[in-house]
Amino acid sequence: MLPRIGLFVVAVSAAYLALAIVFGVYCLVGGHNMMEALYGEFATYFLALVTGAVWLLANGQQLNPKRD
Repeated sequence: MLPRIGLFVVAVSAAYLALAIVFGVYCLVGGHNMMEALYGEFATYFLALVTGAVWLLANGQQLNPKRD
């Protein structure tokens, strides 16, 4: 269980970092206002959590193979 939690934290952190950089650069280039920046920040957290959960579910079969 602990390795799965660690992998989830790593996946979410990596996704957050990538999305934060993309949204941050886009806001700087696009000249967005504060409300759009708040939506972008929420989307960064939300998409990072979804990415980590999907990655964890996809790799869950490899981490815990069923024993017959």
